[in-house]
Amino acid sequence: MPFFPFKPATSHRNTPAFPQDALDTVFEHILLDDVPHPDTPLPDDVLPICDAAEIRNGYNLCWQLLERGVDRKAFRRLILKIALSGNANKDEQLAFKYARAKFKHMRFACANFTKQHRYPLLLHVVTIVMGNMQDAFKNHQRRATLMNGLILWVVLSPAYYWLISTPLTLWKEDDVAGVIAYQKKENAKLAKLIRTLNATTGHEFHTMRKIISRRVAFNDTLRTIRPSQALNQLSEYLATINGMMGDFHDGLIEKKLDGSQDYHRDRFQSPQGIPQRIRAFLARSPR
Repeated sequence: MPFFPFKPATSHRNTPAFPQDALDTVFEHILLDDVPHPDTPLPDDVLPICDAAEIRNGYNLCWQLLERGVDRKAFRRLILKIALSGNANKDEQLAFKYARAKFKHMRFACANFTKQHRYPLLLHVVTIVMGNMQDAFKNHQRRATLMNGLILWVVLSPAYYWLISTPLTLWKEDDVAGVIAYQKKENAKLAKLIRTLNATTGHEFHTMRKIISRRVAFNDTLRTIRPSQALNQLSEYLATINGMMGDFHDGLIEKKLDGSQDYHRDRFQSPQGIPQRIRAFLARSPR
C-alpha cells in the first residue's frame, strides 16, 4: 500500500459541488479556445471584472474539472500503452488531448485566480511533459515517446500525485483588485512582446501565445459561471488569436524537431493578422 506523508483536505474545493453540466460546459469552452471566429468583433469590455464569489467559484470549478474529469487510472494505462507501442490511434490521441487540456486549464486557473498568480512547479512540469509526449508520438519519435511516457506514468501514480495536487487545494484565491492587477500586468507584457513580432523567435512567440491562452481560459471559466453574450464574444475574439498563433506555432515545432530552424535563436516575421488583432485588444484594454 502506498505511503502518503500528507493528504490534503479537499472538502472546501468541493463546495459548491458543480453539476456535471457545468463541468461539461467549461470543457466545451476549452475545446473551442483556439477555434477561429474571424467575423466576431472585439467587444467593448475586454477586461471584465468578477466579484470575490466568482473568483472562488471559478477556481473551484477548474479544480473539480480536473479531479472529477480525469480518470487517472485509465489515463495512466493509456500513457503506458502509447509509451510502449510508440503509437496512438485517433481515439487514443483524442483521449490524451482531453486529459492534458484539463491539466492545462487547472494550471491556467492557478495563474488567473490565486494570490500567487503563477503555475505550481510540479503541475507545470508534468503538463510540459504531457506536451512533449504529445509532440513526440504525433511526430513518430519513438524514444521521446517512451521516455516522456514513463515519466508521466510514474508521477501520476497515487504515490506521487499528491505532490502535484497539494498546492492546488491549499493555494488561496486572490481578491478582485489582485486579479485585475494581474491581468493589467499581463497586458503590459503583451504590449512589450508585440514589438518583437517583426523579428521574433519561436520561444518569444510562444511566450506571447501563453498570455493569450491564459486570458481565454479565464474568460471561458467566467462565462461558465456568469453566462453572457459579451463574454462569449470576447472568448471568440481571443480564441481567434489563440488559434492563429497555435497553427503557426505547430509549424515552428516541426521545424524545431527536424532541425531546420533554431527555436530560441532564429528570427522570423509573424503573420500580419496576429499583431493587428492583439494591438486592437490592447488599445481597448484599460491601463
